[in-house]
Amino acid sequence: MRQNIKKKLKISVHIPFYLNKDKFKKFRILKKVCNSYLKLSKETKIFIHTNIRFKSKNKKIKILFYNLKNIHPFRLTWFPRKLMKKQTNNFDIFIYAEDDVLFTKKNLKYWLNHKNVCIENKFNLGFLRIEKNNHLFAIDQIKKFSFFKKINNKRFAIVENPYCAMWIYEKKEFKKFIKSKYFNFKWDMNKIGKVNLDREMSGIGWHGQDIKKGFNMGHYIATIIPINKNKLDTGSYIKHLPNNYSKNPAGLFGTIKLNDLMKKNLTKFKKPSKMKLLSYKTLFNLYSLFRINLKDLKKGLIN
Repeated sequence: MRQNIKKKLKISVHIPFYLNKDKFKKFRILKKVCNSYLKLSKETKIFIHTNIRFKSKNKKIKILFYNLKNIHPFRLTWFPRKLMKKQTNNFDIFIYAEDDVLFTKKNLKYWLNHKNVCIENKFNLGFLRIEKNNHLFAIDQIKKFSFFKKINNKRFAIVENPYCAMWIYEKKEFKKFIKSKYFNFKWDMNKIGKVNLDREMSGIGWHGQDIKKGFNMGHYIATIIPINKNKLDTGSYIKHLPNNYSKNPAGLFGTIKLNDLMKKNLTKFKKPSKMKLLSYKTLFNLYSLFRINLKDLKKGLIN
């Protein structure tokens, strides 16, 4: 699939931006993120959803302010969906992403090249959040990739944890998404211990965990990444700009070196049983609990 990215594609990008500290650093990262999105296409529009009032000189960036008094800050990640739904017929591509994820033209080309064959076969094309700390790390993965799926004589690795703090869908898929129960998700099991999973559920879109029922939301069989010469397609790598998970204890429960991420001998993928889905659910819950709480523990010890 070849398209003139700069001229034709109308792209809607929605970014939640909660600010309470480290203002200079967060604005610096946000600027870098926005500049990268604006390079995707001349028809890119960015919508920043935030708890503070500020302006942008760029007419392609719109700032939307929300008063979050008596509202948990993580709920901000769900606010973009109302506007996105209204934009359904106005854009070709819809992107939701956290404010520190760097999505580049290389990532877009990767997605355009592989999304159709994935959708036609009921799979989601995956991305990996990465950080560099002497080595490249996949910061969201909790176990090595063990399975592959062959589509049209090409091998794809099955992603163990499809979460990457963003999602991207074409208009047709997005229209299906907004009709699903997961677009306006109201759920009661939104906490594990002290961990609030609102951000994770909004950031995983339609291709991930259902906290109530298991690992898969039912639309895609699994999330996959193309394998090129026994290596994962580098177009799937998206940078996590703070570069903090690979340097602190939080990374112990979700950080694997990219070179070690795939097992040498992958097994042919079979759709997981209900028991396997339940084990994935439990593993993800434990991962979220330990990863976030250990990060908080470190802060407490320092303070």
